[in-house]
Amino acid sequence: MKTLKLLALITLVFMAGVAAGVVGTRLVIRHWVNTAIQRPENFQLLLERNLRWRLQLDPRQRVKVHRILTDARVQLRDLRQEYRPQVVAVLTNTEAQISAVLTPEQQARFERMQQENQHFLQPAPPER
Repeated sequence: MKTLKLLALITLVFMAGVAAGVVGTRLVIRHWVNTAIQRPENFQLLLERNLRWRLQLDPRQRVKVHRILTDARVQLRDLRQEYRPQVVAVLTNTEAQISAVLTPEQQARFERMQQENQHFLQPAPPER
């Protein structure tokens, strides 16, 4: 009997660890993605640091990589601004279609889910 209880306890601890890992990872990834969306210049700094360290870039290469990534960031910002209205329209239409097939109770939960994730549709602050 003691062996069974010990095995059950070990299994419970293991499952709690897995659950904590999954939840923790989800929170970290969500925060990281939100930060990358809201502050793309910070993402660029992290990417530059990673490239510098892993590729052992010399000072001239660092300057060139910085310019390349800055240009890419500006181009991506412009693309996001250009296509954002179309993306929002598609997402709004999709949400309306999903809501139409839900029960009233499911619609209420769906609306709460949308409110929780509304920050993903907010425009990013202007870049410096």
